[in-house]
Amino acid sequence: MGQPLCIHAGDGRELVIATDNAGGIGLKPNDNVQVAYQTVAESLFRVSLMDCLSIGATPFAVTISNFVGDEIWEELEQTVRSLETSLGFSLDITGSTESNMEMSQSAISLSMLGWVHFAEKRIEIPSEELGVAIIGEPLVGNDVIDYPEKIAPLELFVTITKQRWIYDSLPVGSKGIQHRIKELKEKYKWEDRDFVIPFDVNASGGPSTSFIITYDRKHKGNLIRIADRYTTFFD
Repeated sequence: MGQPLCIHAGDGRELVIATDNAGGIGLKPNDNVQVAYQTVAESLFRVSLMDCLSIGATPFAVTISNFVGDEIWEELEQTVRSLETSLGFSLDITGSTESNMEMSQSAISLSMLGWVHFAEKRIEIPSEELGVAIIGEPLVGNDVIDYPEKIAPLELFVTITKQRWIYDSLPVGSKGIQHRIKELKEKYKWEDRDFVIPFDVNASGGPSTSFIITYDRKHKGNLIRIADRYTTFFD
């Protein structure tokens, strides 16, 4: 995962582009992690969608860069179609397959495009009564396959981002929890604020199996009702 690119469109909107990549993950003999390409596509879709939604954008299209071969394109496209339907989105899909050169390892990239009205962009500063929590647990590698019950459901992320009392929803990627906490401390000038975090803050969060939120403390009960067992409070 990376920071989404926001391009001013001149009509009060911004084009948001969020991208995630996977290399050495798939079904080629030399891949480091052996998993179905459907699983790879689901992970890439998850990360890109979360990055897009985290700043308030509404996704409208997906681009796929497939370096595995023509034989998996339909699987990738159908995976995206299934996810968009289950989440209630309508997405145009385009992309390209490298068919001239055969690679020894799998490589796939997926980008999510969305629109956000500047007035709705999630950049506002909340009140002092701001709580911090993580939804799901950071997992990487085979742990993603072995512990699915610890992964925050994508449907839950979509629901969370729709709540007006949620101010930040930050996917935890390869830079880990510490990176996101640092961002929050800089944003809100929390130099003296400490957190109780029961996870390795420097470990990779893999394909964003968890996300950190800031929320209005008055709605803690609502958060528990919505996210329940997936929630771990940091303070």
